[in-house]
Amino acid sequence: MKRLLILGCNDITKRLLMELCKDRTLATGICLASKSKQECDELKKMAESRGVRVTTSGIDVSNVEGAMLMIKIIAPELVINLLPPELAPGAMDLASKAGADYIDGRLFGVPSAPTATSLLSEQFKKFGQFQAAKKTAVCGAGVMPGVVSTVARQCAAKDFDKVKQIDIVRISGDIAKKTEEGKETVVDETLYAEDIKKAPASDDNKKDDAKQSAPAPENVFILEGGKLKSVDKGSVKAGAGKTLAVANSAIVTDFLKEIPDVANVRYFEPYTEPAVKTVHKAPEDQIELLRSLGLLSDKPVKVGNVSVAPIDLVAEVLPKMNAPKDNGDKSGAPAKGKWVLEIYITGEKDKKEITKCYRIELDNEDCIKKYNVDAEEYLEGTAIIAAVKLMSKDKWKKPGVFSPASFDSSIFFDALEAEGIEIKESECKPLL
Repeated sequence: MKRLLILGCNDITKRLLMELCKDRTLATGICLASKSKQECDELKKMAESRGVRVTTSGIDVSNVEGAMLMIKIIAPELVINLLPPELAPGAMDLASKAGADYIDGRLFGVPSAPTATSLLSEQFKKFGQFQAAKKTAVCGAGVMPGVVSTVARQCAAKDFDKVKQIDIVRISGDIAKKTEEGKETVVDETLYAEDIKKAPASDDNKKDDAKQSAPAPENVFILEGGKLKSVDKGSVKAGAGKTLAVANSAIVTDFLKEIPDVANVRYFEPYTEPAVKTVHKAPEDQIELLRSLGLLSDKPVKVGNVSVAPIDLVAEVLPKMNAPKDNGDKSGAPAKGKWVLEIYITGEKDKKEITKCYRIELDNEDCIKKYNVDAEEYLEGTAIIAAVKLMSKDKWKKPGVFSPASFDSSIFFDALEAEGIEIKESECKPLL
């Protein structure tokens, strides 16, 4: 049992609070904190109607002094961060300074071009803080990478003597029909970081304003032979009608770092050919303005105690060409159809090569009707609830910052099934 501080007030907060009301052995005290204290107060009334005492507070994690004052009063033993992912570093600072364990559902700042030595996400920069405080932080306990790596690792250990290949497929809803490429041409005049890196700092070499070029191919990463390999997006396709293509995901890096005995991993999402052809034209007027201001200079200037080249600073804040979208993006119309996660494992069992598929399937419209969230958000919340229960009982315990893959996979796997997540398995052909 722990004193719990829940940061953020949303649908997952409500579901988690209801679970804490059912099982009084998980928490000795509960505090809800968000920028909107009023929303927290509404959930407080719901909990108190079930006989559970809850305190509430307004909090802004970016206001370190004010947030720390509140933290000292509450003295939490576990901080549960349900705020937007970009606020995770600040929430982790609060937890480590308070001497509390920490958990969140999503990763923030995942490298677009991972390496064997790069961090899984920004959260892992806090490893030293939690190690020094002798506290545990578990990050990404939701669908990605938590659920995926846990199911893959547990099923691989249970059903295989040796694993050769793991292919992960995630389909968020109905797959759009394939369209013809090249029906229309659209000129993209966005100023990208790549544009200024190619631009000369002076007027010595002028560009042809009319020149147009296609955006650079988007590279995605797979794990091959135990090493990260860059491939062009769409170059590896699978599934009926070639509807799936290899895509980027932190899950690949999670395998590299935490499950090194699996040498080959690919992640797939639905793929459709674009209906329009896009060409890029660098906006020379914007580049000329930057040049006139001296912001394309590659000569470092001192800012405080740091030396930085102006062009590097500008490139850092500009968008990257064909930058992949955040997997957590929920904009647009509500998802329809089935949300599907499939994990194909090919390997050896009793000296015979087999492939098995492990499948989680949820109906988007059914989840929206019952829980007011789509299927992936429902699974995300369920995984966080299962993980919080494990943290409250000290089932995940070691100093530092970790993903769920760092722990015994059977513990989280069993917890997911206990929360009603059904994982169907069947023998099948390899995905490719």
